[in-house]
Amino acid sequence: MAKAIKITEDNISQWRQEFESILKSAKLMDGKIDFHRALMTTKRPCTVYFTEIAWLKMTSLIRECDKEVGWHGLAYRGEDETKDEYYITDILVYPQVVSAANVNTDQIKYQEWLMKQEDEVFNNIRMQGHSHVNMGVTPSVTDNDLYEKLLGQLDDTMFYIFMIYNKRGECMYKIYDMKKNVMFDTSDVTVNVIEDECGVEKFLREAKGMITENKPTFPQYGNCYGPAHNYGNNYHPQTEQVKPAPVTPIAKVEQPKQVQVAQVDKQGKKEPTESKKKHLGKKFKRSEKKEKKKSDRSPYRASGIYADEMDDPYGPFGYSDGFFY
Repeated sequence: MAKAIKITEDNISQWRQEFESILKSAKLMDGKIDFHRALMTTKRPCTVYFTEIAWLKMTSLIRECDKEVGWHGLAYRGEDETKDEYYITDILVYPQVVSAANVNTDQIKYQEWLMKQEDEVFNNIRMQGHSHVNMGVTPSVTDNDLYEKLLGQLDDTMFYIFMIYNKRGECMYKIYDMKKNVMFDTSDVTVNVIEDECGVEKFLREAKGMITENKPTFPQYGNCYGPAHNYGNNYHPQTEQVKPAPVTPIAKVEQPKQVQVAQVDKQGKKEPTESKKKHLGKKFKRSEKKEKKKSDRSPYRASGIYADEMDDPYGPFGYSDGFFY
């Protein structure tokens, strides 16, 4: 938005009356008075015209330099005072020390360079620009200090143009016109290039007119087949139903068997564990079965005579001194 640079006599007179009115009717609760007024702010278009040679020089510097670089421009007002137009006809590079993020003027060499310029050039150096390489175009604190210093050197008839560009083509403009008492920022500025009849801009425009892009074409099916995915009035594409993948049950994880530790009695002997006891019990049962089988092999058992019959005093054998197996 365009803003006023200087406070005019009309602003002073108007604000004085408003302030006197506030003073006469004010009732101060904390002993303070607040009085704020803003200068003119309006949407006011502005146009900057570059000659083709000036534009090519500036864009070449931005493109080819991998560090920040600064330049001056020869700038003039448009002949029509009713229009906010400015013309830049040439670009000049002055002595400087640069880095990836700074441009510093070698003041001694800069003054010597400036004094060597012709009057026509010296009196019309009204533009200062520099690049920010691949960074944004917001002015740094150093940039703002430079703008304020140069602004203080302008009289009421002068103007000055500040600009910042980067390799992406982004830009920042500030134009201070002291004669018109207006400051234009980037949102107000339109940039145009004045073509040279024998220059590159004309060549590029004519070359683009000779170039036709070969766009690939795809076959179009006629109405006899119907629209895509419909090869007849009775045909309707069916969407295949996707069956869910089978779910594999999670395998059960067996809990590890508990290992029993043998206990030691008072005499230092280990007591058998439960599993050992079970093993001994099975062994004892097997021995009983073996003894039973031996008794089954007794000759008396085979003849039907049992051991309790041999101890019967009234039996056929009377008392027995031993047992037969």
